[in-house]
Amino acid sequence: MPIDVDEAVRVSEIARATIRVAGQRGSRGVTLRSVADELGRSTAFITNFVPSRAQLIVNALEYAQAGWKVDRQGWLSGAVGADRLAGLARWMCSTSEDDGILRSLWVEAIADIRASTMAYDVIRSVTDDTYVEFLGASRESGLAEAEQIADTLYLFCRGFHIKSVEDPEGWTDARANSALEYLLKMLVFQDATRAEQPPVHE
Repeated sequence: MPIDVDEAVRVSEIARATIRVAGQRGSRGVTLRSVADELGRSTAFITNFVPSRAQLIVNALEYAQAGWKVDRQGWLSGAVGADRLAGLARWMCSTSEDDGILRSLWVEAIADIRASTMAYDVIRSVTDDTYVEFLGASRESGLAEAEQIADTLYLFCRGFHIKSVEDPEGWTDARANSALEYLLKMLVFQDATRAEQPPVHE
């Protein structure tokens, strides 16, 4: 009799193994073989669920996306208007344990669009959803030029993600948040004391 397999569990295990491999070897070290070795499995086992290297990256990003949504909701709980907009920007400029690794996978997927339109579609889905959050919070705040403010904050945060991959020691959360607070003061808050400052992830 065949053994029942929970495909969602297997796919999640593969995603976590992919992230671990990327953390140990860098994004270029992610291969079907390296992920299989990390799990103590054969490559045939991996390809039964995730059939290509490009889809390994897609799978890892989709797995991360679910966690990001939960984390963002918790971070912004109860915040409205300008405070929600500022909170969203601060959330995007924070770095949790695996974020640096995932940003590296993200950058590789963007650079290699021809190899995997699927990966690009996942990335666009995540980034488009986040931009909609920025735009909605900015409009809700009643700020003049809400669309331009949403664009500016969103692009700042996305730029930080790229710089944190390029130069993680130079572009720390602390440095990014210092610049972000200046930007928020100029664009969002007439009185910088209005918004409570959250702790910075180190």
